[in-house]
Amino acid sequence: MNSKKTILVAGGDLRFVYTAHALAADFEVYAAGFPQQIVPFSDVRLTGAVGDGLPVCDILVLPMPVSDDGVLVHAPFAQQALSLHKLLAAVRQDGIVLGGAFGKAAAVFQDAHIRTGDYLKEEELAVLNAVPTAEGALQILLEELPHTISGCRILVLGFGRIGSRLAQMLHALGARVTVVSRDTAELARAEMAGCSAVSLSQLPECVAEFPVVCNTIPARVVDEPVLQRMAADTLVLDLASKPGGVDLEAAQEYGTRVVWALSLPGKTAPVTAGEILARTIRHMLKERGIC
Repeated sequence: MNSKKTILVAGGDLRFVYTAHALAADFEVYAAGFPQQIVPFSDVRLTGAVGDGLPVCDILVLPMPVSDDGVLVHAPFAQQALSLHKLLAAVRQDGIVLGGAFGKAAAVFQDAHIRTGDYLKEEELAVLNAVPTAEGALQILLEELPHTISGCRILVLGFGRIGSRLAQMLHALGARVTVVSRDTAELARAEMAGCSAVSLSQLPECVAEFPVVCNTIPARVVDEPVLQRMAADTLVLDLASKPGGVDLEAAQEYGTRVVWALSLPGKTAPVTAGEILARTIRHMLKERGIC
C-alpha cells in the first residue's frame, strides 16, 4: 500500500516545476498549470484536469502570490484557468494548503475550514532567497548599465536580508556602495561591511550623487521629492514586492528609468529557488506534524 502523502502543485512560475521535482523524492507529486515541455521529470505527474478530474491531495501547494483576484490561481503557464474553488475540492478535509501571500484567496480556504500556511512568512525562505535575488539584481545591473560596476557609485536602500547581500556583492566587485537605512544598527553593520552609510532622512539630499539606486525597502521611499533630485540618467532598480518602493507615476513624469524586478529567484535561478522552496515546505510540514 502506498503510504506517501499526495502533493498537488498548482500554478506558479518555473521555480514551481523544480519545487515539485524536489518534493517527489518523498511524496506522490502531481502538477497542474504547466505544459509538458517545461516539466521533463517522470516523477512529477502532470494533470490538466479541473474539478472532479484533479487528484485528491493531502497538500496543495500554490504560488506566490496565490491569486490576484481571489478567484483564479496565478498560473502564467496554464493553458486553462485554475479555479481556486475547484482546487479546493481536491484537498482532503484534513489536508493543508501552502502558498505565498494569500490575499483575497485566504477567505476561500477559511470558509471551507482548510488549514493554510504562508511560506513567505518563513524566515528560512527569506534568508535563503536573498542569494538568488541579489544575484538576479546583479545580472540586471550588468545588462542595463553602460559602464562597469567597479568604480560606480551605487546607493542601496535597506540593509536587511537582500540589501546586505546585494551591498556586499557590489562592494566585492569594486563598487562604491552607500547604504541608506532608518535603522542605526543596519547602518553600523553596513559600515563594518566596508560600505558608507547614510540615514534615510538624508536620502533627498544625497541621491543626486548616485547613478544607480537599488531599493530593497518594502515601502514608498523613492517618492517625488527623491525623484525630483535624481540625475536625469539615474537607473533605479526596485527589488521590493508589491506595491513596490518607487512612485512609478512620478518616475514617469520625471523620465526616470525604473526596473521593478519582481520574483527574481523564479526568473533568474528557478532550479535553486525551487529547491529552496521545497526545503521550506518540508520544514513547514514537519513542524505541523504532517510528515
